Amino acid sequence: MRDIPRAHRVGKFTSSVLAALSVLAWPFAPSARSQSAKDVAARAQATALFAKALAVSDLRAPGSPPFELRGTINARQRGRKDVTGAYLLKWASPEKWREEIHFSDYTRVRVGGKNLYWQSRTTSQEVQPVAELDQAMNFIKDLHIWARPEAMNDLKGVKLYQGKIKKAKSDCVTLKSKENLYTPDYCFDPGKGMLVSEGPVNNELFELSEFTPFFGKLFPGNIRINEDPALPVTFIVDSISPLGSTDPTDFQPAPSATTWPSCDDPDTLPKPRHSILPVYPVSEKLARTDGAVLIYVVIDTDGRLHNLKVLSAPDIGLAKSALTAVERWEFAPETCHNTPVPVETLLAVVYRLGR
Repeated sequence: MRDIPRAHRVGKFTSSVLAALSVLAWPFAPSARSQSAKDVAARAQATALFAKALAVSDLRAPGSPPFELRGTINARQRGRKDVTGAYLLKWASPEKWREEIHFSDYTRVRVGGKNLYWQSRTTSQEVQPVAELDQAMNFIKDLHIWARPEAMNDLKGVKLYQGKIKKAKSDCVTLKSKENLYTPDYCFDPGKGMLVSEGPVNNELFELSEFTPFFGKLFPGNIRINEDPALPVTFIVDSISPLGSTDPTDFQPAPSATTWPSCDDPDTLPKPRHSILPVYPVSEKLARTDGAVLIYVVIDTDGRLHNLKVLSAPDIGLAKSALTAVERWEFAPETCHNTPVPVETLLAVVYRLGR
């Protein structure tokens, strides 16, 4: 087998880059008329799974009561001591909320408004554990997207199957994109309907478990993120409770805060439209060095990447190789109410050696 660098799923999009491919093709999805009755039924069943999971887990759904969520973030660090952070979300309404994340030398505060939030933090780019947590906490966005029949019908195909997550039976769905890129697997609890994992079964990118009940909803009390399996990030919910009295200043942004669009229910998520295959450095091949390079990026409204920064890598050679390629990638941006919006996210370029 050849030694191939490939890009894994990050955030809510993915680019599977094959050795002979640098510019990705975009074949048309099959029309509804060309779908078989079996395929139409599979898409409808898949849509129903996502819709049920959304109804069960979305604490921010219209009409939901205000709440306060507290949690702990644990992150493995390569060559360093593990780090622990604190999480707090005060949610009064979709247009009035405050989220805080604190590590020993890092703080981020977001304050929500109408279709936007104000953000202030102690770094110009996001730190790795928080970026990975953001990806996992955005699972609600995935549920919103795939609970819509039109999104499901735009796929190349859908596969339903029975899987096992932590030895428990699950109802799983493989979504095959028309771009022939990443084919994610989503697995659901067959009884209550919650999403329990995303990513290939037995190699999940993140796992949801220990669900905490709150006013008829079930929110994951434990989220394990495996963007880099050697350095997992875990989020543990300490409490979810009704929101008590608040200080008016809780919902006032800092004067230095930057403004970002806020959209829990986007029309589309970012998708690669042009990517360059990273070169596997000879020295790393000879040393049999492989693993994931995680890169923070901002995908702007024109689909171009800005503010790139390598957050972690097995070594400097793979970091330089990945960054050189990713700097030339372009995306179809995320859209909300038919308007392109900028997003912060992670790109993970995974180098694997043939055996």
